Parts: sequence; C-alpha cells; structure tokens
Amino acid sequence: MEASLVVCILAALLATGSCLQCEVCEGQGTSCTGTMKTCPAGLDSCAISLTMTTLAGVNTQRIHKGCVMSSQCRAGPISMNLGQGMTTRMGVACCVGDACRTTTITVPPADTKPNGHRCPACYVMNAGQCNEQIIECTGSETRCLDAAGTITSGRNPVQMVMKGCVSQSICNQLQVGSGTVAGINASLTMAECKETYGPAGGAPGAAGLLLPALAGLLLLNLLS
Repeated sequence: MEASLVVCILAALLATGSCLQCEVCEGQGTSCTGTMKTCPAGLDSCAISLTMTTLAGVNTQRIHKGCVMSSQCRAGPISMNLGQGMTTRMGVACCVGDACRTTTITVPPADTKPNGHRCPACYVMNAGQCNEQIIECTGSETRCLDAAGTITSGRNPVQMVMKGCVSQSICNQLQVGSGTVAGINASLTMAECKETYGPAGGAPGAAGLLLPALAGLLLLNLLS
C-alpha cells in the first residue's frame, strides 16, 4: 500500500486524446500489463509513470500507465519530502503507438543537497492536524505543500494532513478536488503551495491543474 500513495500522484498526472488508444494499468514494481482503452478528447499521449516512495528507509516502486495531455509530459522534476522519513519521487515518459512497447522509465536519482529552502513538514491520518517540524528542502524542492482532505477505502472516510517540501511541478498540478485510484477515493479539501522559509521561492500559490490523487497517493502508502 505504500506504493499506492505514489499511485495517486501518478493517476493525477495520467489523465486519459480522441481516437488515441493507450494501455491502462497500475501495479507494484516496475511493470504492469493492461487493456488498451480509447482516450478522451484532449488527451493526446500515452504516459508511463514510475514512482518511488521511501518510508523509514524502505523503498517501494509503483508503475502506472494511461492517457495524458502532451503538456504533462514536460512536468519537470517531481519530488516531495514530508519529513519523518517519507519522500516521494516520480519519473514520467510519454509515447504514442508502438513506441510504448519499448519505452523505458526510471525514477530520477535523489538529490539530497540542501538548497537553502525550509518548510514545515508532517503527515498524519485519522486527524485534522499534525505536529510540524521544520525540515531542509533539497534538490528541486523549492515550495512548501499544505494539503488536507480525506481518503476512503471501503465505507469509512479517514482524515489526512500532508505538509512538506515539494517541487514546483507538483504545485503546477495541484488542486482541490477528488479522484479514485485502485478503489480508493481521495478528496483534497485544502491544497496550497506556499513560499519556503529562506530564499524567496516566488509568490504563494494555491492549486494548479491536477493531483487530487496526490492526497490519496501519499495516504495509501500510510495504509500498509
């Protein structure tokens, strides 16, 4: 379930173009096989996403294939650190037609060099707030995430809160809303990217385009 957390992110990035068909699947590890499905209008590329989540020193990888807008293929570095040993990185590769059979995807290597930015960080389930600790951001993580909502697996919704350092690419996709991945519904009631402590990181920003699955994704990891 830890990798499932990441899957939510993937699902958000992997929206499903007219007449284009893509293989759709998700699973643990670095490969999955699924059925070919026709993409909705506006989604003109097939994408393969691989996410690595690290929790308490244990790495879990999860793959997701689906339809996306070609603009999402250029998202840039996707990285998140929620503190307490919870980090997530994702790689995305896009393809069309037969090229998807040979396309390979890797997760970018971790960049652990502090970049001078700092953010309050914590994550919790079954509660509406968590105990923040200030952490040092690294690599491409130049914004602070502040997100809250619920996830539902079965019949009972569970509250969740996530705060930490994230890359700008996550902020560009973030928005309040709902999404379902692998039978788990994630609903963000609050999702903001804020300035970091330290060097100016740009104006505070709220939601962008997507990633309601972000909440579900990260939380799914915590369900294990």
